Amino acid sequence: MEKKFLTIILIIIIALDIAFLIWQWKNYALPFGSLSITTDKTEYQPGENLKVKIKNNFGENICFSVCYPYYLDRKNENWESYKYVECRDFNGNGHCIEAKKEKAFELTLPQVPDGLHRLAIPICIGCKDKDTFKENKRFYSNEFTIK
Repeated sequence: MEKKFLTIILIIIIALDIAFLIWQWKNYALPFGSLSITTDKTEYQPGENLKVKIKNNFGENICFSVCYPYYLDRKNENWESYKYVECRDFNGNGHCIEAKKEKAFELTLPQVPDGLHRLAIPICIGCKDKDTFKENKRFYSNEFTIK
């Protein structure tokens, strides 16, 4: 009888532990998913328009910063982001993409040195349009050359 009682108590404790872990995961973990970020070409001239397609493979909306929806990185020995001035305006959530949807954007490449580049895209997961931007994760486009 005593052995059966201890077994039941142990099962209850394990069930409570599992329920607590599930609750923590749902409330604090980032949702699983990724972004697909592809440019229309692999070679550009400085000042040329670059078209980028972003597909949201998360189960939630994602948003981009109003100030810096992307950064341009250059490959030296390591990937290095160009220097950007601090955002002087309200840095809210700008363009948002619904879960499992995609959007295309066009940007003009700045006058930068030749070399291998990529776009770095900071995102806010599950954020609402017009709220303050908070970067949860950063994703990168395919590599491209600027000549």
